[in-house]
Amino acid sequence: MTLLVLSGMGGIAPRVTPELLPDGKAQTASNVRLHKGGVAALRAPSTVATPTKSGTAVTIHRFGKNQPEGQYWFKWTTAVNVARGPIAGDTEEKTYYTGDGVPKETSSTMALTGGTDYPVGYHNLKLPAPTAAPTLTQVSGAGPALEEQRAYVYTNIESFSGQVKESGPSPAAIGTADASHLLRVSGFSAIPGEGPHDIIGRRIYRSVTSSSGTDYYLVKTVLLTDTPNDSVTDDTADTGVGEALPSLYWDTPPDDLAGLVTLPSGAMCGFSGKEVCFSEIGMPHAWPDKYRLTADYNIVAVVPMGQGVIVLTDGYPYFINSGDPSSAQMIKLDEEQACVSARSAVAFGGGVIYASPDGLVMITSSGAKILTDALYDREAWQSLTPSGIFAAKHDGRYYGFLSSGGFILDSDGNFTTHDVTATACYVDPVLDQLYIAVGTAIQKWDAGAAKTHTWKSKKYRLPAPTSFGAAQVIATSYSSLTFKIYVDGTLKHTQTVTSSAPFRLPAGYRSSLFEFELSGTDQWTSCNVASTMEELKGV
Repeated sequence: MTLLVLSGMGGIAPRVTPELLPDGKAQTASNVRLHKGGVAALRAPSTVATPTKSGTAVTIHRFGKNQPEGQYWFKWTTAVNVARGPIAGDTEEKTYYTGDGVPKETSSTMALTGGTDYPVGYHNLKLPAPTAAPTLTQVSGAGPALEEQRAYVYTNIESFSGQVKESGPSPAAIGTADASHLLRVSGFSAIPGEGPHDIIGRRIYRSVTSSSGTDYYLVKTVLLTDTPNDSVTDDTADTGVGEALPSLYWDTPPDDLAGLVTLPSGAMCGFSGKEVCFSEIGMPHAWPDKYRLTADYNIVAVVPMGQGVIVLTDGYPYFINSGDPSSAQMIKLDEEQACVSARSAVAFGGGVIYASPDGLVMITSSGAKILTDALYDREAWQSLTPSGIFAAKHDGRYYGFLSSGGFILDSDGNFTTHDVTATACYVDPVLDQLYIAVGTAIQKWDAGAAKTHTWKSKKYRLPAPTSFGAAQVIATSYSSLTFKIYVDGTLKHTQTVTSSAPFRLPAGYRSSLFEFELSGTDQWTSCNVASTMEELKGV
């Protein structure tokens, strides 16, 4: 007498010979949702939007945090990193992105106006500083009681959807003011012509010495709408100057800045070649050179982890201890695990998961480990072409997409597969939903009709030849559920299961090697097979 109870179903482990799989592990676990030890069907994705922008989507992003899910979708045909801006009081949903040419910024006013191929409008994130020092000319006027040598610089100012941005300063010019002479400031650089901007004027600063030292302070703002707008006389007393120059050390982001992310500190982070770059906190357009950190290897991706940053390269990973650019330090980790796909890297449960040549790697504060080490050897993992994986984290699961179909790794270590082929994915933090791009459509994950799932057991090798004469499947419904038994690797019997009642299996065979498979759309929790119908009464 022999009784087998299949329960506590898990995922696949291709690394292990089917006969040596632990109980509960599967040879096939396709289109399944593993729930409390049972097997349910993954639902098909459901279309929510069809963007008008042509081409195959490689990156998608839902814009309009308070809008319906199908309203506004950004779409790109290249790998783009999109980050919402850390701007206090922002009502325009300022959004920044890299990977579509030079770094760019957009907002609700710009992105949604003038068409439907979103984002429609944008500014280049780079706000160039003036290249020429101002010209200083003495003019008659009541100046300082004592003769002063003054240094002057000026900046460009830009309007960006209600925010006034400021560039770094021009080179300095030095002039002399005295009791009967003021200085006229002119000779401004031409307005930069690099890409879309909305430069509205210039701010003029001069050096002022106080007990704390010498700094540049605002003395005049000259708007392009002023008349004249090409010169201004500085008649501001030392006691009347404005704020100190904030942008003395601000630089523009590199043209090839990539991998843009927003950090909890309010700084933004990206990379250029082997350099990690940071913006000023709360200033996405200001990227001081002094904040750059250099790795030994080419950087592939940067991912926030806690208050710091994980830097993934084509060699070793690195950890940056702080999201505050002024105190950030970079440490090379011991694990030689390269990142082979930037799009595979996601923040996950206090750590970071990414695809390496050996498997999925997870880095936490405790170090790095290969999550799939017990499931895939290197050869089997390489057969998935990990360099093409793109991924998202949603509801405690890592969703990986391949050129055809994909896989899901849950927090219990269960690895399952699915047959949904997508070209891009996006997790919306406001709606708590995973979305994918399929063909021309944006679809919500696991939202449509139930797909046909398949779960195939390990190979059970029994100590002596036997035959199974009966089986039983416990399920929540029986609208579409099929049982199969394999003997010595050959399909022996197929049974449509219509209830929890035991059913007979064909006689006339004996073997030591059996496999069992269930497929359909119904959720089932256990499958029992026995030598006789009588044995199933006690289950």
